Amino acid sequence: MIKNIPTPQKYSDLRLRVVWLPLLLLLILPQCKSKHTAIAKLDEATRFAGAYQPPGVGSFPASAAKVNKWITDLDEQQIRAHAWDIWESINTQAADSMPIWENWFSGYEVFNAPTSLEVRKHGRDYEFPSQFFHTSAHVSIPKDPAERPVSFNRFSPELARYLVSHRLTSARVLDSINQSFAPGTPIAAMQVNTSADSVAPNSIALKPVFQFIRGDTLTAFPYWAGVSPQTTTNFNNPTPDTWRQCVVIDPTGQHPPGSTVCISCNGEPARNWPVVSLRDFYHIKITKAEADSFSVFANTSGDDVGRHNNSDSASVADLVKAGNYALLVAMHVTSKETINWTWQTFWWSPDTKNPVFGADRPATISKPWNNYNMRTAYYMVAPAEAITNGEPNIQFNPYLETNLSGAIPGNLLGSNEKITWYGNFSNCMSCHRMAAWGNTVYIPNGFINSSDSLFFAAKTKTDFLWSIPTRAH
Repeated sequence: MIKNIPTPQKYSDLRLRVVWLPLLLLLILPQCKSKHTAIAKLDEATRFAGAYQPPGVGSFPASAAKVNKWITDLDEQQIRAHAWDIWESINTQAADSMPIWENWFSGYEVFNAPTSLEVRKHGRDYEFPSQFFHTSAHVSIPKDPAERPVSFNRFSPELARYLVSHRLTSARVLDSINQSFAPGTPIAAMQVNTSADSVAPNSIALKPVFQFIRGDTLTAFPYWAGVSPQTTTNFNNPTPDTWRQCVVIDPTGQHPPGSTVCISCNGEPARNWPVVSLRDFYHIKITKAEADSFSVFANTSGDDVGRHNNSDSASVADLVKAGNYALLVAMHVTSKETINWTWQTFWWSPDTKNPVFGADRPATISKPWNNYNMRTAYYMVAPAEAITNGEPNIQFNPYLETNLSGAIPGNLLGSNEKITWYGNFSNCMSCHRMAAWGNTVYIPNGFINSSDSLFFAAKTKTDFLWSIPTRAH
């Protein structure tokens, strides 16, 4: 049975807590300061098929004991400092001038490629965030991916090699594992491991999200500013197409950064919005080959991908085509430094000094990576060990969860009433604790017990990775 899910009566209180709790923490905690100054160095000896292991930066990698102490103490200062160190590590520039994560293994290479990992045809594996598939698994909930953002998975070399070598990418193997547990096996033990040991600091999974803009004209780019009548037109599902504030991006250079342009933002009356530089984003100019490969995926996937959520060829061509730009707008980052992994999520913002989400960013993080704000979810509830009566730790990414909604059946809550939930009341760890072979249940927050028979009976937990049950074939 799930514990600590907010009831409908609690939602209004939670909305206030989400706003005020981080502000309170800011007042009572000293500002996090970076304790490192050395530039991260890449280890050529650990390079595999063009992919580097994440270099050490500051507190990363950390021992499980150290991370678990931060969690037990609810030490948000250390947790956030560590998350920034991970961000700096994965964005270390390689010899090809790209961040090292760009050369990590894509979901296609891990789950679908017909050749070994060593034989690579490097490319970007654009696809929709798997969260959208969780939503569409419930027939009563329509698919509603955000209009323009898409994502692709990236797996660090250590994680990719383990998944492939242990055939955790095979549905047949996972079925066999699921059927192999002897009667009476404790439900907590019904799981696969994605590393040789219980922890593997260099095992990192990413979910970058890109948003496409035209390369031949300016774009009014909406950005996240929280949930209020002034910032979004939809409190329950505040997706990017509901945001009421914009910056302007002009790849042509006709409108320089620092100027303003009178333009409509998401259909609102035109007004002056500030122009920002394309260099404030990690961005990619789309090639014809990338545009063609994405179009093939989009037209065969059956998902809504184009303008106004249309999946016809014309809408897809408008979304991704040669000469346009892909802007990195968000990224989930999880590292297996503890058995429950660490969870941090980043999104682009012009408000780089935001007192809650960005002011503690170390000065060693350079452009464009210092334009991304961050939340952490290193525990499901507070106190972290509270199986019952803990306070849900609400942490979400505005690009990856705000489109989600659903209902939790009453039998999972020990009541006769179902509870409607929305993605902006979610927690990364709670969600990914549900990842299991044969499981389509999505729980947004609260403490998830790995021994819970209501969730995991006759199922094999997949070590917090939804990519295994959603992509294995």
